[in-house]
Amino acid sequence: MQAVGIEQSPWYPMVRQVALHHAQTLVRASAWQAMRSPDGEAALREFVLRGFAKARERARQNNARNRDFAQRVFDTYSASYAPLVHAGADKALKGSDGDRDWFARTGFEEAKAKDNAAREADEEHKQAIAQADRDFVLLLSKSDPGQQVRLAAEHALRNGGIDADIREFYASDWMAAAGLDVEIFRLRSQEAGVFYHATIPQLIADAQEAEREALATSGEAAEKARAVAAQAWATTQQKADAARNSWENERQLCAEQARYWQTVIERAKTQFDPVWLNIGSTAEKQRGTWTTETTFADNQIQHWGVVGDEARDGYDRMTTGS
Repeated sequence: MQAVGIEQSPWYPMVRQVALHHAQTLVRASAWQAMRSPDGEAALREFVLRGFAKARERARQNNARNRDFAQRVFDTYSASYAPLVHAGADKALKGSDGDRDWFARTGFEEAKAKDNAAREADEEHKQAIAQADRDFVLLLSKSDPGQQVRLAAEHALRNGGIDADIREFYASDWMAAAGLDVEIFRLRSQEAGVFYHATIPQLIADAQEAEREALATSGEAAEKARAVAAQAWATTQQKADAARNSWENERQLCAEQARYWQTVIERAKTQFDPVWLNIGSTAEKQRGTWTTETTFADNQIQHWGVVGDEARDGYDRMTTGS
C-alpha cells in the first residue's frame, strides 16, 4: 500500500507515471517503493532528486535489460501470428537469468525465423497480400506519426524486398515498432518530466526565501533585495513556462497518435484477413495507451501553468511594491 495522503504532493504524479509506465522493471519497482515508503512525500522527493537516476543505472545491468527485452517481445509479438516468439518470451520471463540471456542473444532470432518460415509455408496466407496491403504499408512509411513504425514500413518496402517482408510487417514488425515508439516517447518525456520536478521546486524555494529577505529589508538595501527576488521569480516562471510548453508539445503528439490508432481500428473493421483481427485488437490497446498519455500530459500542463502563474505573481509583487 502507498503512503496515505501523498496524492496531493506535487511529486506524486511524476513518480506514479514512472511506476506505471517506465520501460525498465527496476525503475518501475523503485518508483513503487518510493510511493509505498512510510516516509511519504520525502520518499517521493528523494526518488525524483536521486532515486530515478540510481534506478536507471541499476537497470542498465545485463539481467534487467534482458528481462525488459523479453517482456517487450511478449507484449508486441502475438501468440496468433508469432507463436514461437511469443512462447519463447513467455518462457524467458518465467525462467532464470540465463534463460533470458539466451533468449536475448539467440532465442529470439531463432524463433522469429521459424515463425516467418511457417507463415511462408501457409499458401492461403501468402495469397492474402494484395496491392492494397502494399499501398497501406507505403502510406505508413510516409505518414505514420511514429518514427519507428515509419522505419519498419520503409524496411518492408525496401529495394529487393519481397512479399514475405510485407507479411512479416503485418504479422509482427508493425506492432513491435509501435510498441517501441511508445517506449521511446516515455523514456524521453519521463526524463524531462523528472528533471522539471527536480529543478523547479528548488527555484520556487529560492525565490520565496529571496522575497522574505526583501520584505524584511528596509532602506536602500530593500530595492536591491527586491530586484534579486524579482529575478528569482522571473527565472522560476521561465522554467515553469518551458515545462508547460514541453508538455503541450507532448500532448499534441499523444493526441495525434490516439487519432491515428482510431483510424487503424476503423480500417481493421473493414478487413477480412485474420491478421487484421489481431491488428485491430492491438490498435485498441495502442489508442488507449496514447489516450492515457494525453491525459497525463494535460495534467502536467495544468500543474506547470499554475506554477508559472504563481511565479508571475511573485515577480509582480517584487516589482510593483505591493
